[in-house]
Amino acid sequence: MPKLIVLHGHTMNAAVMRQHLGSLAPLLEREIELVFLDAPHTCDEAQVDRVYSVWKIPRMAPPYLMWWDSSDDGREYRGWDETRERLRAAMTGGDVGLLGLSQGAILSCAVAALSEHGELPPLRFAILVAGRTPRADVLQPFLKGTLRTPSLHIRGRADSMVPVTTSEELADHFDEATRETVTWEGGHRVPTSGEGAEAILEFVRKHRSGPTA
Repeated sequence: MPKLIVLHGHTMNAAVMRQHLGSLAPLLEREIELVFLDAPHTCDEAQVDRVYSVWKIPRMAPPYLMWWDSSDDGREYRGWDETRERLRAAMTGGDVGLLGLSQGAILSCAVAALSEHGELPPLRFAILVAGRTPRADVLQPFLKGTLRTPSLHIRGRADSMVPVTTSEELADHFDEATRETVTWEGGHRVPTSGEGAEAILEFVRKHRSGPTA
Protein backbone atom coordinates (compact mmCIF):
# COMPACT_ATOMS: atom_id res chain seq x y z
CA MET A 1 0.00 0.00 0.00
CA PRO A 2 1.40 3.45 -0.84
CA LYS A 3 2.09 5.76 2.07
CA LEU A 4 1.55 9.44 2.71
CA ILE A 5 4.35 11.00 4.76
CA VAL A 6 2.91 13.87 6.80
CA LEU A 7 5.27 16.74 7.62
CA HIS A 8 4.33 19.06 10.47
CA GLY A 9 4.86 22.80 10.67
CA HIS A 10 7.43 24.81 12.60
CA THR A 11 7.13 24.32 16.41
CA MET A 12 4.86 21.28 15.95
CA ASN A 13 5.62 17.52 16.16
CA ALA A 14 4.28 14.30 14.65
CA ALA A 15 1.75 13.59 17.42
CA VAL A 16 0.38 17.13 17.33
CA MET A 17 0.16 16.97 13.54
CA ARG A 18 -1.97 13.84 13.73
CA GLN A 19 -4.31 15.63 16.14
CA HIS A 20 -4.27 18.64 13.82
CA LEU A 21 -5.69 16.51 10.98
CA GLY A 22 -8.68 15.61 13.16
CA SER A 23 -11.46 13.82 11.31
CA LEU A 24 -9.50 13.97 8.05
CA ALA A 25 -6.93 11.44 9.32
CA PRO A 26 -9.24 8.38 9.48
CA LEU A 27 -10.69 9.28 6.07
CA LEU A 28 -7.21 9.40 4.58
CA GLU A 29 -6.32 6.10 6.23
CA ARG A 30 -9.05 4.41 4.20
CA GLU A 31 -7.11 5.42 1.09
CA ILE A 32 -3.44 5.33 2.04
CA GLU A 33 -1.05 4.55 4.91
CA LEU A 34 -0.25 7.64 6.98
CA VAL A 35 3.28 8.12 8.33
CA PHE A 36 3.82 11.08 10.66
CA LEU A 37 7.46 12.19 10.93
CA ASP A 38 9.12 14.21 13.69
CA ALA A 39 11.54 16.93 12.60
CA PRO A 40 15.09 16.37 13.91
CA HIS A 41 15.66 19.77 15.54
CA THR A 42 14.27 21.43 18.68
CA CYS A 43 13.10 25.05 18.73
CA ASP A 44 14.30 27.30 21.50
CA GLU A 45 11.79 29.19 23.64
CA ALA A 46 12.27 32.45 21.77
CA GLN A 47 11.39 30.79 18.46
CA VAL A 48 8.25 29.29 19.95
CA ASP A 49 7.19 32.64 21.45
CA ARG A 50 7.77 34.36 18.10
CA VAL A 51 5.59 31.88 16.20
CA TYR A 52 2.70 32.07 18.64
CA SER A 53 2.82 35.87 18.69
CA VAL A 54 1.64 35.69 15.07
CA TRP A 55 -0.24 32.36 15.04
CA LYS A 56 -3.15 33.32 17.28
CA ILE A 57 -4.06 29.86 18.59
CA PRO A 58 -3.58 28.09 21.95
CA ARG A 59 -0.03 26.78 22.34
CA MET A 60 0.25 23.16 21.26
CA ALA A 61 1.91 20.36 23.24
CA PRO A 62 5.72 20.01 23.18
CA PRO A 63 8.20 19.00 21.96
CA TYR A 64 8.49 22.03 19.68
CA LEU A 65 10.37 20.85 16.61
CA MET A 66 11.60 22.29 13.32
CA TRP A 67 12.98 20.92 10.07
CA TRP A 68 15.68 23.62 10.01
CA ASP A 69 16.60 26.93 11.60
CA SER A 70 16.51 29.57 8.89
CA SER A 71 18.95 32.45 8.82
CA ASP A 72 17.42 35.94 8.93
CA ASP A 73 17.66 36.30 5.15
CA GLY A 74 16.47 32.72 4.55
CA ARG A 75 19.53 31.81 2.50
CA GLU A 76 20.80 29.21 4.96
CA TYR A 77 18.78 26.36 6.46
CA ARG A 78 20.81 25.29 9.48
CA GLY A 79 20.19 21.60 10.09
CA TRP A 80 19.11 20.91 6.51
CA ASP A 81 21.42 17.92 6.03
CA GLU A 82 19.86 16.00 8.92
CA THR A 83 16.37 16.72 7.63
CA ARG A 84 17.24 15.63 4.10
CA GLU A 85 18.60 12.32 5.37
CA ARG A 86 15.53 11.76 7.56
CA LEU A 87 13.35 12.14 4.48
CA ARG A 88 15.63 9.88 2.47
CA ALA A 89 15.25 7.12 5.06
CA ALA A 90 11.47 7.54 5.19
CA MET A 91 11.12 7.44 1.40
CA THR A 92 13.57 4.65 0.58
CA GLY A 93 11.96 1.47 -0.67
CA GLY A 94 8.50 2.95 -0.58
CA ASP A 95 5.78 4.27 -2.82
CA VAL A 96 5.21 7.67 -1.24
CA GLY A 97 3.47 11.01 -1.39
CA LEU A 98 3.90 13.98 0.93
CA LEU A 99 1.50 16.20 2.84
CA GLY A 100 3.22 19.21 4.39
CA LEU A 101 1.94 22.15 6.43
CA SER A 102 3.79 25.48 6.55
CA GLN A 103 7.49 24.63 7.04
CA GLY A 104 6.48 21.07 6.15
CA ALA A 105 5.09 22.40 2.85
CA ILE A 106 8.35 24.21 2.12
CA LEU A 107 10.12 20.93 2.83
CA SER A 108 7.72 19.08 0.52
CA CYS A 109 8.65 21.41 -2.34
CA ALA A 110 12.36 20.92 -1.65
CA VAL A 111 11.93 17.14 -1.57
CA ALA A 112 10.02 17.16 -4.86
CA ALA A 113 12.79 19.20 -6.50
CA LEU A 114 15.57 16.96 -5.17
CA SER A 115 13.65 13.83 -6.10
CA GLU A 116 13.23 14.98 -9.69
CA HIS A 117 17.00 15.49 -9.89
CA GLY A 118 17.73 12.01 -8.51
CA GLU A 119 19.00 13.38 -5.19
CA LEU A 120 16.20 11.67 -3.20
CA PRO A 121 14.01 8.61 -3.89
CA PRO A 122 11.03 8.94 -6.28
CA LEU A 123 8.01 10.89 -5.09
CA ARG A 124 4.48 10.19 -6.33
CA PHE A 125 2.81 13.50 -5.38
CA ALA A 126 2.91 16.42 -2.94
CA ILE A 127 0.15 18.23 -1.02
CA LEU A 128 1.36 21.64 0.15
CA VAL A 129 -0.71 23.55 2.71
CA ALA A 130 0.14 27.18 3.57
CA GLY A 131 3.54 26.88 1.92
CA ARG A 132 6.29 29.16 0.70
CA THR A 133 9.03 28.72 -1.89
CA PRO A 134 12.29 27.39 -0.35
CA ARG A 135 14.85 30.19 -0.08
CA ALA A 136 18.05 28.40 0.93
CA ASP A 137 20.95 28.85 -1.49
CA VAL A 138 21.68 25.12 -1.48
CA LEU A 139 18.25 24.40 -2.96
CA GLN A 140 18.13 27.06 -5.69
CA PRO A 141 19.83 24.96 -8.43
CA PHE A 142 17.06 22.37 -8.09
CA LEU A 143 14.26 24.96 -8.41
CA LYS A 144 15.26 26.54 -11.71
CA GLY A 145 13.01 24.36 -13.87
CA THR A 146 9.33 23.54 -13.64
CA LEU A 147 8.57 20.73 -11.20
CA ARG A 148 6.60 17.88 -12.76
CA THR A 149 5.54 16.21 -9.49
CA PRO A 150 1.73 16.27 -9.26
CA SER A 151 0.85 18.84 -6.61
CA LEU A 152 -2.11 20.16 -4.66
CA HIS A 153 -1.79 23.62 -3.14
CA ILE A 154 -4.10 24.60 -0.27
CA ARG A 155 -4.21 28.20 0.91
CA GLY A 156 -6.45 29.90 3.44
CA ARG A 157 -7.97 33.35 3.01
CA ALA A 158 -7.78 33.88 6.79
CA ASP A 159 -4.15 32.73 7.07
CA SER A 160 -2.30 35.34 9.17
CA MET A 161 1.12 33.77 8.58
CA VAL A 162 1.27 32.96 4.86
CA PRO A 163 -0.53 35.31 2.44
CA VAL A 164 -2.43 33.75 -0.45
CA THR A 165 -0.03 35.43 -2.89
CA THR A 166 2.91 33.67 -1.23
CA SER A 167 1.23 30.28 -1.69
CA GLU A 168 0.56 31.22 -5.32
CA GLU A 169 4.27 31.90 -5.86
CA LEU A 170 5.04 28.41 -4.56
CA ALA A 171 2.43 26.84 -6.86
CA ASP A 172 4.04 28.57 -9.84
CA HIS A 173 7.10 26.34 -9.43
CA PHE A 174 4.97 23.32 -10.36
CA ASP A 175 3.73 22.34 -13.82
CA GLU A 176 0.27 23.80 -14.38
CA ALA A 177 -0.71 20.58 -16.18
CA THR A 178 -0.27 18.52 -13.00
CA ARG A 179 -1.01 21.02 -10.24
CA GLU A 180 -4.27 21.83 -8.51
CA THR A 181 -5.08 24.73 -6.20
CA VAL A 182 -7.78 25.25 -3.60
CA THR A 183 -8.44 28.42 -1.61
CA TRP A 184 -10.57 27.94 1.48
CA GLU A 185 -11.93 30.29 4.11
CA GLY A 186 -9.79 29.05 7.00
CA GLY A 187 -6.46 30.03 8.47
CA HIS A 188 -3.00 28.54 8.94
CA ARG A 189 -3.96 24.88 9.14
CA VAL A 190 -4.96 21.82 7.14
CA PRO A 191 -8.69 21.92 6.35
CA THR A 192 -10.38 18.94 8.00
CA SER A 193 -13.83 19.34 6.47
CA GLY A 194 -15.53 21.01 3.56
CA GLU A 195 -14.09 21.77 0.13
CA GLY A 196 -10.45 21.79 1.23
CA ALA A 197 -10.60 18.39 2.91
CA GLU A 198 -12.52 16.89 -0.01
CA ALA A 199 -9.86 18.20 -2.39
CA ILE A 200 -7.14 16.45 -0.39
CA LEU A 201 -9.04 13.16 -0.37
CA GLU A 202 -9.78 13.29 -4.09
CA PHE A 203 -6.19 14.19 -4.91
CA VAL A 204 -4.89 11.22 -2.89
CA ARG A 205 -7.35 8.88 -4.62
CA LYS A 206 -6.24 10.14 -8.01
CA HIS A 207 -2.49 9.88 -7.42
CA ARG A 208 -2.00 6.97 -5.00
CA SER A 209 -1.36 4.63 -7.93
CA GLY A 210 0.24 5.00 -11.34
CA PRO A 211 3.70 6.22 -12.44
CA THR A 212 5.74 8.52 -10.23
CA ALA A 213 6.78 11.93 -11.50
